[in-house]
Amino acid sequence: MNAALILSGGSGQRFQSALPKQYHKILGKMVIEYAIEAAMNAKSIDTIVIAAHPSKAVKRLQTLYPSVVFVPAGEKRNETLKNGLMYLNEAACERVIIMDAVRPLVTGELIDTYIRLISEGYHAVTTAQAITDSLGCLDMHAVDRSRYYLMQSPESYDFPLLYAHFDSESPLTEVAQQLPEEIRLMKYYDFPENLKLTYPWEKQYIASLLRKRRNRN
Repeated sequence: MNAALILSGGSGQRFQSALPKQYHKILGKMVIEYAIEAAMNAKSIDTIVIAAHPSKAVKRLQTLYPSVVFVPAGEKRNETLKNGLMYLNEAACERVIIMDAVRPLVTGELIDTYIRLISEGYHAVTTAQAITDSLGCLDMHAVDRSRYYLMQSPESYDFPLLYAHFDSESPLTEVAQQLPEEIRLMKYYDFPENLKLTYPWEKQYIASLLRKRRNRN
């Protein structure tokens, strides 16, 4: 069984809003709805699980998407992830893609690609971005940026391997870094438009990209 696990436990303090940013609307939809519908459009996904704190917005989502499973979120990201993984372990999950509720540009085709790569033998696939700005370090005079890259969700995993090594108490929030170094890790660089809603002013940029995608389709 292949699953999409959407993490929606964040409070969005940097967004400076009482309503968490994933429940704000862009072009008439809650930000999280774009992630949900991407998972629903993916041909490879059998079940969708959302880890979230109870709220009026979540009740609305439960009405809009009755086939989606909801589990409680934790206080921190890794605790939220643990709750989702525990549910999927009971459901005999084989492959999982972990998604952020605040990354609304993910597509069903991208999800299918990540799941396919796991089925072809990779243990993990993480969205990667090259660093294009100059990179500084507080305790190093010169930094070679070519040695570094950004790691983002979505990220997909062989579920039994992930479940065996994941530690919710770890300070590492990049899950792939908790797995053994010798795993087959695919760094996927071909999704550069992977914007994450962090600040209010970013809504207009995301809306622009979504309009462009709609017009193209």
